[in-house]
Amino acid sequence: MNKRLTGLAIAIGFCAISLYGQEKKHITLDDALDLSLKNSKQLKGSEAKIEEATAALREAVEKRLPDVKVQGAYMWLSSPNIDMQTKNTNTTGNGNGNQSTLPSISQALYGFANASLPLFAGGRIRYGIESSKYLAEATKLDADNQKEEIIQNTVEAYINLYKARSSVDLVQENLGEARQRVQDFTNLEKNGLLARNDLLKAELQASNFELALLDAQNNWQLANVSMDLLLGLSEKTQLDLDSELVVQESSPKTLDEYVQNAYTKRKDLASLQLRKKGEKRPPKRRSNLLRGNIILTWRSPADILQLTFPISLR
Repeated sequence: MNKRLTGLAIAIGFCAISLYGQEKKHITLDDALDLSLKNSKQLKGSEAKIEEATAALREAVEKRLPDVKVQGAYMWLSSPNIDMQTKNTNTTGNGNGNQSTLPSISQALYGFANASLPLFAGGRIRYGIESSKYLAEATKLDADNQKEEIIQNTVEAYINLYKARSSVDLVQENLGEARQRVQDFTNLEKNGLLARNDLLKAELQASNFELALLDAQNNWQLANVSMDLLLGLSEKTQLDLDSELVVQESSPKTLDEYVQNAYTKRKDLASLQLRKKGEKRPPKRRSNLLRGNIILTWRSPADILQLTFPISLR
């Protein structure tokens, strides 16, 4: 029994040394919520998705703007010196007996511009803009939903860590009482006032409390590491929680009121409804069987202005 107690004392000593080497940080619930929202990788991914949806909306809006293209090229060819030992063929007569030299062209520069403006696209641009707006709003609601989930997970982790620390304190208090009982029973057994069997029961109870303390400390360390990862802190940071939690008083509501709040305030349902609206296509009509565009195009330097009607069957 003494060897078992010695082994448990050594294990508790190692746990105490490991806890002593950790960096301590006092943190409140508000601080935990701020750190979890600030260091959340999910929210950073949601912000990137919001930027992507905003860029898609901007692209859909820009489709109704004029499209201008400017192209140009410059070519240059070196003039090699080649002597074919033939008569000069670069001179021509002008009818008066005089000869003139042909021009030597070794470079060329040209450019042109093309501008087009969509006048009618069968409603595709308008529906594309509306769809992009719905999808952008749905992406923002998804980010708000993830934010609420992170807040909920942080509160649960904070409470679990508080419970784990309270369990350690409670087991330590019980262990102290059990050790004091063993010491008292030992003195009584030496004086012949207590049976040996009662002393062994007290020692067994103290050993059970030591095992429970190791289990509680292990659970506390796991909860502390989980909280550190959630807050974006180092795994070696020991969190000292604030024991005073703010409890907001709220009046009870009826079941119908809770159900109505669930339908109106749930961000995931609102996001799903917006995505359905964004994927909704325009109604099919007989006039939509022929799908066409009206495009006004201007080309330079020829100064050509044309109106095109590309038509395709749906």
